[in-house]
Amino acid sequence: MRKGFLPSVLFGAFVSLAALQGCKKESALGIDNDKVVKTPYSLYAANSEGWLINTTDGENFNSVFPPDGYPPSQIVTSGNNLLFLKENLHMSANNGKNFNPVFTNVRKFPWQTMIYDFPSHQRIYITSNTGKGVSYSTDNGKTWQEDLAWEANVPPAYQIGSFSGLGNGKLFAYSNTSNVMFRKDNSAANWTPVTMEGLFPVDGTEYFLTSNSTTLFLTDYRGKGGVWYSEDEGFHWKRFKQGGLPGGHHWNCAASPAGGQSFLVGTDSLGVYRVNNGGFVSANVGLELNTTVYSMAVKRNIYKNDVIRNYVFIATNIGIFRSEDNGQTWDKMSFSSFDGDYRAAY
Repeated sequence: MRKGFLPSVLFGAFVSLAALQGCKKESALGIDNDKVVKTPYSLYAANSEGWLINTTDGENFNSVFPPDGYPPSQIVTSGNNLLFLKENLHMSANNGKNFNPVFTNVRKFPWQTMIYDFPSHQRIYITSNTGKGVSYSTDNGKTWQEDLAWEANVPPAYQIGSFSGLGNGKLFAYSNTSNVMFRKDNSAANWTPVTMEGLFPVDGTEYFLTSNSTTLFLTDYRGKGGVWYSEDEGFHWKRFKQGGLPGGHHWNCAASPAGGQSFLVGTDSLGVYRVNNGGFVSANVGLELNTTVYSMAVKRNIYKNDVIRNYVFIATNIGIFRSEDNGQTWDKMSFSSFDGDYRAAY
């Protein structure tokens, strides 16, 4: 990842100015986070020019890595390492001061579950152009190798497109081109096919996989085949009612902020939709018209009184927004020099 061409003095001044201009929004919770948060979150986001920023409270932002003209595809953290996917996968071991390429054979897709850090396996998994489509790292992204552990007689090539795991330690990989799912029960286990019942994709669909601790979700990026969920490790699938979720638009990203069947979808130019009573309704309070949502990230604060509060962040074409009510309403968090077209958040 090459650095943008900025003279060091100019860039230093830019960073200092940017840090001072971070938004400071009064918390609707009425809690002074600086005093009572026991376990704060850390959010990374990157704009269309590759500028990487960070916040630990959703309100004050700091520049991490300068813009280099390359739009991001995904951001992931693993251990003390920060991984940044652009044309290739790059890693920083020093909080983003510099990045080095670590994997150059990524099979790219337009969603943001191509790379998946799964602490239960003590591995990061990535979609790959080698073998059956999966590579992994056991050292938090420093080195990578092809995953050769597949059940016998599995067909020779699948284009694995996304990963997601459950709280029981089982990891799932989905091939959007073949509409086939695989399961890996632990790091030493083989990938085995999952017999899926109830999912009947239409032509031209491209499903990507997400999850919470108990439920798997498949969302059609092309907006044709709907959103499906499974509560029994991928064997049986049910479809959410379409409701107001518009077809004919890309469904760029998805998240389940409150567990169970709670679910949000970020769309191309039509903002956010959430599941309510089994079907989708618009969830655009606080968003402008024609908002495109590229990425979602669910974060939580654990307070000293052990209260846990979830936050949902979205990276959009008009800035970074946060929801404190699991995606029903949104507040803009990025202002001044930190405003812009954000493509990835983690």
